[in-house]
Amino acid sequence: MFKSETIQSDCPPLQIHDWPPVATFKELPADLCHFLAADTNEKKTHMVTLRGDYEAHGSFLNKCLGIIYGYVYSYKDSPCYLRSDPDLETELLKSKIVLEEELIHVWLPENPIPTINTQEELVEYLKTFIVSNPGVYHEFWDYIRHSASKEAMSEFLRLVLCRNEVVDDECALLVCGLQGNMKKVMTSNLWDECGNGSLSRFHTYWLRRMLEQTNDWEALPAYRDDNKKPWSSGILSNVFNVLLTRPGYKLRAYGFFVTTESWVEPHFVRILDGLARVGLDHEDIAVYFLAHTTIDPQHSQELLDAMLYQTPRLNPTEIAEILHGAHHAMAAALCQYRSVMEYLRSIDARVAIKKAA
Repeated sequence: MFKSETIQSDCPPLQIHDWPPVATFKELPADLCHFLAADTNEKKTHMVTLRGDYEAHGSFLNKCLGIIYGYVYSYKDSPCYLRSDPDLETELLKSKIVLEEELIHVWLPENPIPTINTQEELVEYLKTFIVSNPGVYHEFWDYIRHSASKEAMSEFLRLVLCRNEVVDDECALLVCGLQGNMKKVMTSNLWDECGNGSLSRFHTYWLRRMLEQTNDWEALPAYRDDNKKPWSSGILSNVFNVLLTRPGYKLRAYGFFVTTESWVEPHFVRILDGLARVGLDHEDIAVYFLAHTTIDPQHSQELLDAMLYQTPRLNPTEIAEILHGAHHAMAAALCQYRSVMEYLRSIDARVAIKKAA
């Protein structure tokens, strides 16, 4: 139990800022308003009409779901922040289901999963999968390490922050509905995300330090509010939130998390090398990445061990759900890395033209 004096004295300076750093809600975009007003059949028909255009299809799905998840998590950019609106919320939730089913069953590439019947076989499969799937050493990470311009790296830092700013809330949702060792290890993971009880050691506090060092507290919310953030940078977040917020997909969320935790170390080592290359390796920027190169390999092993020793034992249907989640993570990552790399390279091209002028 905390002592009141301990809580009273735990006031690190950057805690004065609201989190996450999002703009206050203004209005829903017109295309989402139109979608909300449509009946279910009209919503599904609209999805079908978008399928021939990858960019339009992906943009609509991911932008709309990003807004809806702001509502689900009750952040300041939510259309229902600190207020109840049953009619709007009903339409948001109905639309959420249609969009989510389209995202993971139509838009996201399908990856067949193996037939596995025991926990032991599951863990052995995942031990190989999490270190050898194409998301681990995708060319995007060599680009970040060796090629991205300083301007592209600065933009990339914004996108990393937008992806990781709410991982503690995601972990909290993942705890719900699990049991036994899997619940225990996720609760431990959440406690770690929350600094083991110290605000200055919250993983999100390290992101606050990054924002302070890059002087981005005011510009980042405006950047998001002005719709400048590329839609493809939200793919992993959105797919994970589909799985987290749908009871039927809870075990897929666990498989997704096992996979993404496992590649943090190889990815963050490359980020640190890229930051050093362009002179953005200040301690307050690097701290988040550096800490996770040692934290997350341990988490990955704990997540695997929890499945290996889970009681009651996982049945084949539950095992298949975990495998689906792991493969969803890989598929989402490949979509996101490819598109974001193209976006950052366009920044490199503009920088090169400017320097040549």
